[in-house]
Amino acid sequence: MISMNTYDVCNQTDEVIFKKCLEKLKKIEEFSLVNDVLEDVDGSLIAIFAYKGTEITLKNDEQVGTLYIDSEKDISHLIYD
Repeated sequence: MISMNTYDVCNQTDEVIFKKCLEKLKKIEEFSLVNDVLEDVDGSLIAIFAYKGTEITLKNDEQVGTLYIDSEKDISHLIYD
């Protein structure tokens, strides 16, 4: 079983902050956006990145009501500056 690292970005959904995070993650040299941003039926926005053979998900989750990043690896040194 893969342990996930979760990084809270905002305690509510926010499309503007989601887009800012998306642009920041795109600028990280080792991150590669897998596909276009996906929109779930409930309006959630999901961006999936590949990083060193693992997956990183940026999610503006309307069902949970929060904006967060899930990663299979510890990426705190990359996203916090």
